[in-house]
Amino acid sequence: VGSSLLTMYSKFGSIDDCCKAFSQINGPDLIAWTALIASYAQHGKANEALQVYNLMKEKGFKPDKVTFVGVLSACSHGGLVEESYFHLNSMVKDYGIEPENRHYVCMVDALGRSGRLREAESFINNMHIKPDALVWGTLLAACKIHGEVELGKVAAKKAIELKPSDAGAYISLSNILAEVGE
Repeated sequence: VGSSLLTMYSKFGSIDDCCKAFSQINGPDLIAWTALIASYAQHGKANEALQVYNLMKEKGFKPDKVTFVGVLSACSHGGLVEESYFHLNSMVKDYGIEPENRHYVCMVDALGRSGRLREAESFINNMHIKPDALVWGTLLAACKIHGEVELGKVAAKKAIELKPSDAGAYISLSNILAEVGE
């Protein structure tokens, strides 16, 4: 119940209530810690999310793949690209967790937000698993933000090939092209 309250407060934008609810949980479990990390991440409080992550580990909890989504998302929203790389590598090396597309989405988002679009493309092309439409769509969104038309076309093509029924890639590509008059 406690973790559900954390998630609810976070979704309603009340990080303070989320923290209060967390502090009232008697012996928070991994799910509660992860929910608090995700809450901070969703609200752009990267440093706080990483502090909670470190405290969670100090308390003897071992992060799981969901925890790492929160950590990587926090890094992405906080502009902490190098930290993102660190945590992605730690996930594999220290915890034996193989990254999934959702972890790679966070990495591409971190690179994209920072304008490192070609690096994001290279990252995608060197992933250990096949990138899904969301990975390519994340790059496409970054291309739209940074006005990178040619790479945006590549990302849109890949996203559409993987999920032709998803209107998002078509709309994003259309918006990119409209902005440059194509």
